Amino acid sequence: MGSFYVNYTVRSADQAAVVKSLKGRSAYVTPVKDGAVVVTDEASETQEIDAVREVGELLSTSLKTQVLAVLNHDDDMLWYGLFDKGRLTDEYNSWPDYFEHGDSPPTGGDARKLCAAFGRGDKEKEVEDVLREASREDDGYVFAMERHADLVQALGLPAFAVGCGFKYVEEGELPEGLSETDLRKIS
Repeated sequence: MGSFYVNYTVRSADQAAVVKSLKGRSAYVTPVKDGAVVVTDEASETQEIDAVREVGELLSTSLKTQVLAVLNHDDDMLWYGLFDKGRLTDEYNSWPDYFEHGDSPPTGGDARKLCAAFGRGDKEKEVEDVLREASREDDGYVFAMERHADLVQALGLPAFAVGCGFKYVEEGELPEGLSETDLRKIS
């Protein structure tokens, strides 16, 4: 069984503001690292795209910033939505017909927008390569978490975003580089 997680990488150097924006939700907020904060939200654990979009939009609107919402489903499919000041500006799916057992290549994803959102214009080719790499093939990504790790590295985002989900945090399964004392719990 593969990984299942949803999280939000918020372009912000203000953990307290991120915590405040989540009032009334059940979530965890990481410390600031590399100019970003990672959020896990309990309601997003359903992996319903509409629920994930709702939180991405909420964070991006209330903080007036960029948010990368990421969903990893069974370590087979990686989906992301990029939000800028509340507006969904980019969307990506590494295996769009996963639930129909198809074999379509990745769809969506704009490396230029993604790099611009996180100040990494010098990494457009690298990000584009990560987005377009095949899945489930010997020379491609076997696990969606690997694709997410390469995307995070290219964008200069906190490495602990990879594999970080609300359920995992609740169970004490924290990504490398993150400890329980680092996290702010909102309930």
